[in-house]
Amino acid sequence: MATAEPVRKKLQWPFKPNRYDKANRQHGMWKLYLSDNTTLLRKGRYRHGQERGKWRYYYSDGTIRKIEYHKPGSKEFLVKIFHDNGQLEKQGMAKVVETARDIHYFWFGTWQVYNRQGQFSHSEYYEKGNEITLDLVGRKNLQPD
Repeated sequence: MATAEPVRKKLQWPFKPNRYDKANRQHGMWKLYLSDNTTLLRKGRYRHGQERGKWRYYYSDGTIRKIEYHKPGSKEFLVKIFHDNGQLEKQGMAKVVETARDIHYFWFGTWQVYNRQGQFSHSEYYEKGNEITLDLVGRKNLQPD
């Protein structure tokens, strides 16, 4: 007597993406697409309106363009940007500052920059999103008087 094959149900994630909580804040898994509704731009999770965990951003061909790592309760987060060949291009910290009028996203601190082969090239320093060039050449005395 042959045994019957078990019936396999198609597994489905229990939560639909792009949902809101009771206070109308983004909550749960979110996916954002181009206007064609098939090209994924970014995906990640919200917890009551705040980005949490790993957010992935994509090139139009579906390869990773950027990853952000968000910690609960922090406006600062790690950013990794990738070349179109998949190698790390640069990484550093960013933050979001919200005012009554707008939301400002910017890089800060030291960022490491890599060539297309993924090898370290140099460092860059940012303040409020602007790259700062430190000119130490020509200074005679760096010691206080």
